[in-house]
Order: sequence, then C-alpha cells, then structure tokens
Amino acid sequence: MGSVQTSTTMKMRIGLFTPDSRKGTAKTTATTYVEIVEIKDLAEKLASLGAKNVGLLCRDRTGATRIEGAMFSPAELKPSHLDWLNAKSAEFETRGLFYDLK
Repeated sequence: MGSVQTSTTMKMRIGLFTPDSRKGTAKTTATTYVEIVEIKDLAEKLASLGAKNVGLLCRDRTGATRIEGAMFSPAELKPSHLDWLNAKSAEFETRGLFYDLK
C-alpha cells in the first residue's frame, strides 16, 4: 500500500494596508490579503508590490489606526513580526502590515 502524505504546513492570512491612491474616496488605505506559510513569503510579496517601508498596523474598534514602533525595510521582517501579526488581539481589533511605496 502507498503512504498518504499530509502537510502540517499552516497558511496564515495577513492583511496588507497601503495608502489609497483613488481620487474622491473617503478611505485612507486600500487593503489586500495574502496567504503565506513563512516570513520569506511575506517579504517576497511585499517586494513584488514595490514596498519600500513596512510597519505593524493596529486598527481598533473605533477605526483609530496606529503603527506599532517604527517603519522598517521589508527585508528586515523577522519571525517575531509574524508572531505579532498572528497573536490574539483585543476584541474588534485588526492587525496587519502597512506598506509604503515611497
């Protein structure tokens, strides 16, 4: 009998936020989502989008948005950043990654 291989690799869904470039919209950010397995996947996706700087974004239940810490290069992403993105957050709080193209 053949063996069945199962994958224990778990995909993570990460929200990517960037300034909204559309004219006449009240939104300040545009959001997309990516599914990744490890931090290098996220760094590669950000590079393909042209990200120059990234920051850990937190949006609370009232819509107030803040960047946790300083912005940094996508090449500096570490597993600890992925841990922060996937950590259980406060009720109605959204965590994601903000990226800038400038």
